[in-house]
Amino acid sequence: MTNISIKKVIIFKHGVSYYILEGSVKGTDTFELEFKNDEMDDVLKSLFVLDTSEKGYISSISYDAALETSQLLKSVMLNIPDRGSFSSLITQIKGAKVKLAVTGGKTVSGTILGIEEFEKFIKDEKIAEKLLILFQDDDVISKINFTEIKSLDILNEEIKKDLKFFLDTVISGKKKDAKKIKINCESGGNNEVERIIFVSYIRESPIWKTSYRLIMSKEQALEEKCLLSGWSLIENTTNQDWENIELSLVAGMPVSFKYEFYQPIFIQRPVIRPSRVLSVKPTEIEEGYEMDKFRDYEMAEMAAKPAAMRKKAKMRTGVPPPAPGALRGAIGYGGALGVMNMTDDTLMEKVKSQTKIQTKDLGELFEYNISNLVTIKRKQSALVPILTESIKARRVLLYNKNEYDRNPNACLEITNNTKLTLERGPVTIIYDDNLAGEAIIPFLNKEDTRLLNYAVEQAVVITHEQKSESLSVHKVTFGSGYSYEYYYTNQITTYKIKNKTNEEKELYLDHPKTHGYKFVEKPNDPEETPNYWRFKLKLKPKDAINFKLKEQREDYSSNYLWNWSKDDILRRVGFYIKHKFIDEKLEAKLKEIAEFIQTLNDKRNKRENLDQERDLMTDEQSRLRENISVLGDDNQSVTLKERYIKKLNDQETRFEKISVELKKLDKEIDTLNKKVEKQMNKLKA
Repeated sequence: MTNISIKKVIIFKHGVSYYILEGSVKGTDTFELEFKNDEMDDVLKSLFVLDTSEKGYISSISYDAALETSQLLKSVMLNIPDRGSFSSLITQIKGAKVKLAVTGGKTVSGTILGIEEFEKFIKDEKIAEKLLILFQDDDVISKINFTEIKSLDILNEEIKKDLKFFLDTVISGKKKDAKKIKINCESGGNNEVERIIFVSYIRESPIWKTSYRLIMSKEQALEEKCLLSGWSLIENTTNQDWENIELSLVAGMPVSFKYEFYQPIFIQRPVIRPSRVLSVKPTEIEEGYEMDKFRDYEMAEMAAKPAAMRKKAKMRTGVPPPAPGALRGAIGYGGALGVMNMTDDTLMEKVKSQTKIQTKDLGELFEYNISNLVTIKRKQSALVPILTESIKARRVLLYNKNEYDRNPNACLEITNNTKLTLERGPVTIIYDDNLAGEAIIPFLNKEDTRLLNYAVEQAVVITHEQKSESLSVHKVTFGSGYSYEYYYTNQITTYKIKNKTNEEKELYLDHPKTHGYKFVEKPNDPEETPNYWRFKLKLKPKDAINFKLKEQREDYSSNYLWNWSKDDILRRVGFYIKHKFIDEKLEAKLKEIAEFIQTLNDKRNKRENLDQERDLMTDEQSRLRENISVLGDDNQSVTLKERYIKKLNDQETRFEKISVELKKLDKEIDTLNKKVEKQMNKLKA
């Protein structure tokens, strides 16, 4: 069996790695790979093996079954314990033909009959001995002491295979959760030619992690740049050493999944019965559309705007620019790393010399190819440098009242002006020979700009006040029986900003977006982010300023005209005419509606009164009928009955008149409702 070694590892960000292995063989040979049980699914679904020679080929690839050791051993007749293994084996192969080498150089052949045990005393010590009972080829039964047997050759090939399988299975089971894959290679007839075997597969692995160092001197701060050094943490969790391998790191998120490939899968097949439906029903077939006639939206062509070059910050009056070769203050330039008299450019070249990579843009993915060969021992990890670049960087402050109410964040505004895509990771920021803070670099494509907040600037204090005010109605509209009165609501925010330092500061102020509001007063034009308006301010040393913003939104209140009386409508109409919200034509329509509503309300009131009168009469009639029913036949009772009956007759006559009047009123109210509704639907303003 020949060894095969890892030549290249490609580590992805989605939890798998791609391994490329190479080995050389002559003639017929076998490569063996070992994996954990839960890695077999990924390996088997992705394994690729190639014999690169002209005639050589891969005859087969075998691997351990997914069953546990105890289940595998059930398939053989042997079961050899850890103690008394030889005697247990002899007992289990009773009837097998064997050849024995015994003391004295003799060989004996025959069939095993069994084992016989006896005890004997040697110097008063009882010793148990075992004898092999053998039916020899010459038909003689002999007893051979176990101590005389030097070797035993089983002549039955099936038993030999079972014994080898048992031993191989047991030794594989000793290594917990380990499964082997064997690659069987054939020469194709030429056994003297050395052939190269190529193997590749994927397996689950830890993702590679990125961390950065941003190093900036005071001079670099004025030039708006800094040194970016990126490192990747790689972990070798396999059982193989990575010796001088090619290493690639891929950023991105390709599709990946686990697939149950290793465990045996039995599919429950459906039961198909003969179809009972012999006729064919008509099917409605969709109409074909000419798709080029449909357009979801118009895509505006945006002219590409060249990135505006930022002006370099001017140095203070009286401070000359640093001369080439001058001492730098940032850590790494001086005593912190024992490097003296090192310029920014010298430091860049020194750090860059240890970072050799080639990059490849793969569309959705981005690949870092480490140029230097990498060695990582099994179960160990390593930090590998992946980039050293000078990038654009500016020191700014960022205030967001939802983050810190009183102080802004100290930030670095970095622009990825390198040729690399930067993967997300933590960054340590070092400024002027000191730790400035830590931040997170997000995923950055080329030319992307991001703010990294690394500290809180407590020497700049900011407070904010907010008030709102509603203005008078400025517009009126009508629709569906409503009048809509529009007015503006102003929201005024004042930021009080005090710079306690002796330095000029650049402040980015993030003002939250409020739905519907637009600026009517602002000191300068902001940039827009998804949730904020970002204003950029210059803060002079020891200065305090008010930064005032006024935003405005149009609101409205609605009034249902049906709920108004004639006086209400006329009062609002007078207000609308006074402020010229409506014209004379609309005024006339509204006044006509007011008259209709007044008439309608009068008739509704009259109907309500008639309803009340009828209800009272109904109650009175019930009382009269009850009184009549209890009166007797005497003269006084007869007189009362006549009186009650006359009253009932009068009420009945009135009841009939009320019913007629109610029907007439209902008809008139219905007609008026339709008139008012028709007139209201004509309203426009």
